[in-house]
Amino acid sequence: MWFMNKKTLSAEQATALHEQAWAAFREQDLDTAQECFQTLAKACPADARWMNGVGAVSLARDDRADARRHFQKAADLDYPGSHYNLGVMAYQDGNHDVARRHFLRAAEHDYPGSHYNLATMAFQEGDHDTARQYFQQAAEYDCPRSHFYLGSMAYQNGDHDAAVEHLNNAVRHDHPEALNLLGDVHLHAERYRPAEQAYRRAAELGHVDGYNNLGLLYLQLEDYEQAKQALLQALQSDHVYAQHNLAVAYHRLGELEQAERWYLISFSQHGNLQSLENLGHVYGDSGREVEGQALVAASDKLYEDQPLNDYEQALIDRLLA
Repeated sequence: MWFMNKKTLSAEQATALHEQAWAAFREQDLDTAQECFQTLAKACPADARWMNGVGAVSLARDDRADARRHFQKAADLDYPGSHYNLGVMAYQDGNHDVARRHFLRAAEHDYPGSHYNLATMAFQEGDHDTARQYFQQAAEYDCPRSHFYLGSMAYQNGDHDAAVEHLNNAVRHDHPEALNLLGDVHLHAERYRPAEQAYRRAAELGHVDGYNNLGLLYLQLEDYEQAKQALLQALQSDHVYAQHNLAVAYHRLGELEQAERWYLISFSQHGNLQSLENLGHVYGDSGREVEGQALVAASDKLYEDQPLNDYEQALIDRLLA
């Protein structure tokens, strides 16, 4: 490190040292980062950047007291990054008033993330108008999460054109939740091809609902073979509704043994009463009308929290054994 022994640094050298410290930090080389920040402290004791940096290293080492102390020193010099970091720590500690105060100060400096955090706090508190304002400010910095929330809020308000616009902005960053919701918006408008593309990309990026929603889309389009393939993929992520939806695909394909198997799994593992009713229909389709009618009747009674008769109870006990 060519300037480690210098007692004074030029502005350019100080900035280079600061950048070197953060490069080491991002590589999780905390010792080198700490050494760089301490060198900067000796040469430029009034430079808030080293205070914030030492705070970040302390926080990475789970020394929250030292992190807060250094962040506060930098915040006293109105360093926006430290206001942001103090806001995050306060929020994690449940002190939302302090968090908001620091985020507001960071936002005055247009510090990245501050507007988004203010928006999510307002959203969680039910103040959607304030949340929307902050999300819009964050979106000006092309924050994908803010685009997603704006798209979600627009969709809930019935403004589907605005929803698509915001969600497309989030999708440029491969935002999985935005892709999945964009699929919902397109599906609602019966734009099936864009919906299919959005759900598939969401699934490829690991969104838990992606393959399940893709399967539901194919079920709606009566493409049961593709629905089955998508829902088999959804099973791999243990989606809570994948068993039931897969059973529906098998049922509509006429593969009654597989339909029976997956309806039973869905009911036994998740208590899905629709699966129990559909299992009754599979029994009926298989020539077991008495049992089938009993299961349909039992599902109706369970929906309404009514007692089962002895035969219905024995039949369900046998299924769950």
